[in-house]
Amino acid sequence: MSLKDKLDRIEKEIEAGLKLKSADRLRNLLNEYPNEPLIWEKLGQLYYDSGFLDGAGRYWVLTEPTDEKIEKCVKIYLDSVNHSGTQILQDITFRGDKDKLPEYSRNKLIEFETDSKLKSKYIPTFKPRRNKQQRQNKNSTETFKDKLVKWLIIGFLLIMVFFGIVGIITTFSWIF
Repeated sequence: MSLKDKLDRIEKEIEAGLKLKSADRLRNLLNEYPNEPLIWEKLGQLYYDSGFLDGAGRYWVLTEPTDEKIEKCVKIYLDSVNHSGTQILQDITFRGDKDKLPEYSRNKLIEFETDSKLKSKYIPTFKPRRNKQQRQNKNSTETFKDKLVKWLIIGFLLIMVFFGIVGIITTFSWIF
C-alpha cells in the first residue's frame, strides 16, 4: 500500500471520528516515513483540531510557521518543555535522515541538537525502524562466535537424544 493510499485511509477514519486510531496510524507512519513532512503536518493538524495545542506544537516544531496557529502551538509546546533541546529531541524521536528534510526542519534539528549538547552534554539519537522487508534484506554475516554457539547447542541436543536412546535400550534389555 502506497503512502498516498495510507493517508487517504487515515483521512477517512478522521472524518468518521476515529481520531485516536488515526493519530496512532500517523505516528506509525512517522516511523516508516520519518522524512515526510506531510505526515508531521497532518499529525499536528489532528492534535490541533482535537484541542491539544501542545501536542500539535510537538509535531509542528519542525514545520516552517506559515500561519499564526502553528506559531502559537509551537510556542506553547516549547514553553511546556522549557525550550530544552534534549526533551524536544526525545519527544519527536526523529528516526530519519536530516539531509533529506527541508532546510528549515534541518536547521531546527541542528538547533535542538546544539542546545542539547550545550546544556546536557548529550544528544539523543534514534535508530531508524526497519519494516519487515528491510529486516529480511539485511546483509549480515554470521560470526564465528554465533556459529560456535549454534553448533554447541545442536551437539548438546544430539548427545541428549543419543543418551535417551541408549537409556531406553538398556532399560528394555534388563526387563527381558
